[in-house]
Order: sequence, then C-alpha cells, then structure tokens
Amino acid sequence: MRHLKIAVISIGMLCTWLTQPLFAQQKSDSTHTQSYFKASLDYLSNAVYNGRKDSTVLPYITPTFGYYNKSGWYVSASAAYAAAANENRIDYFSFDAGYNFSINNFSGDVRANKTFYNAQSTAIKSDIKGGFGTDLSYDFNFLQLGASADVIFDNKTDVAFNTNIAHAFNWGPDKQQWSLTPTLAANFSSLHFYEGYTNRRVGKAIKKNNPNVVSVKATTVVPNPGVTLLDYEASMPLTYDAKKWGFAITPTYAIPVNKIETTTTATYTLKNRSTITTTNNTTPASEKNLSNTFYLECSVYLKF
Repeated sequence: MRHLKIAVISIGMLCTWLTQPLFAQQKSDSTHTQSYFKASLDYLSNAVYNGRKDSTVLPYITPTFGYYNKSGWYVSASAAYAAAANENRIDYFSFDAGYNFSINNFSGDVRANKTFYNAQSTAIKSDIKGGFGTDLSYDFNFLQLGASADVIFDNKTDVAFNTNIAHAFNWGPDKQQWSLTPTLAANFSSLHFYEGYTNRRVGKAIKKNNPNVVSVKATTVVPNPGVTLLDYEASMPLTYDAKKWGFAITPTYAIPVNKIETTTTATYTLKNRSTITTTNNTTPASEKNLSNTFYLECSVYLKF
C-alpha cells in the first residue's frame, strides 16, 4: 500500500522509546501520586526515522531534564550530542510540553515540541522544527493496541501516524517493576521532511565538491509526497522502574518500504558572481536499495 487511505484509530501507547514517532514521547507514570523531577541520559546507536537513516551512522548521547506534575502535565528539555567520528557536536536541542491522562485501561497524551537542529546535521529529521501530536491507548490485559498522530512543522507541514500492537510481561513489586514488551508497529507519514533533508544533503555536497561556490539554493520535489506507509518495526523494550531511578534497553529492527524518489533543482553562485542551475535525480543509493536496520536505545534516569 503506497498511500494511507483510511486513518487507523486503534488504541495503545506503550513506552517513550517504543516506536519512532516524531517526538520523544513521555511515559505516563501512574505509580506516582506526587509531582517530581526526572533527569535521564540516553544513548541511541543510530538516528533512524521511519526506517530511514543517513549514509553514515549517527549515534546520539542525549541528557534530558523534565518536570512531571501529579495532575498529568509535564515539561522537558534535552540536548542531543552527535557522537560519531568527525561529528562531535550538539546536533539539536528539543523542548517538550504535554499532558498525560488515564482512565482505567484507557490512557492518552497530548504534546507539543520545538526542535532546533544544527545547520551541519546529517539526520533524516534535520529539517523538522517541531509540531504537536496525540496518543491514545487501550490495555486489554492480554494485548495492548495503540495509535498516535502528529502534525510536523518543517519546510512544509507533514502529518504522521503510528499504529502498534504489543504484549507486556510485568513482574516484581510495584516500586521495583520489571517489564518486557514485545511490540510490532507501522509508521506512516507524508514526505516533506525528506525533501528538506535532501536539500541539506545536496547543498553540502555541492559546496564540498566545488570550492568556488559561495551559496547554494536547493529545491527538492518528491513526486508523490502524500501520506505513505514507510516502515514496519519490531522492538523488545526491557525496563526497570524503581521509586527513584530506572533504566531501559530497547533493541529495534526496522523494515523500510516504499522507496522515496527525489528530484532536486539547485542554483549555486560562484565567487565570480556567475550562477549555475542544475536539475538531477538525487535519490540516494540507500533509498534506491532499501535495507533493514537494527539499532539500540539505552536509557538510565533518576527521579526526585
């Protein structure tokens, strides 16, 4: 299926790191009856988004600090450090705010995000400036079903959807809770984010290969930018949540589908003030030959 014909509204959101929607989603913590602060440190082995990744591996080390009110609302801020060789920079800053709610087995989240990417970022999401979204979830005890929807602000506005199905195995006392959650998910999105990413990539390549170039203006077009099924994901989050601290390890296997073709028109100005305009098929080799990706996310956090 190339395009999403029907908005799927099944329910269930699991953990903050479970699938790969736009935002680093906040986990509703029903075990806390008091407001608290939370500081976490996260390691991501590769910045994969909707099954897509840059030609070079981009790992992140991300500290996050947030405040979670017992009424359900929260705010947090994070800074992602690009830890790849020859990168070594703060790749983006992110600010999030939202509201969690839960009624019996039904729960949800409404959130907003603002992100500032480094101009040198090679991440697939590097053209994204923020957005807002919502999750709905329902726990049938033997099975959890879920969906999320996001409006994403980049050069043009995107919309994204996620659906997932999971079963959580929980053990241990309430204040020392272990959980293992096998999960299957599907991600859908419109494709303007990929146009913006390609603009950045093409502009950098022209400047790198042509030392006489002063400036570059690139415009990328995806022939069919509508909402498209982009990947399937299988993940196995393992979490430990104590009263004051916890950790999570989430291995994920992403299977991308539906190749994204791009055509870019680039106008660049030389030092002698002359201009050159070119139009080329800029679909990268990684997109022409889609490959599955395994990546890992690890997180440790303190609550106080």
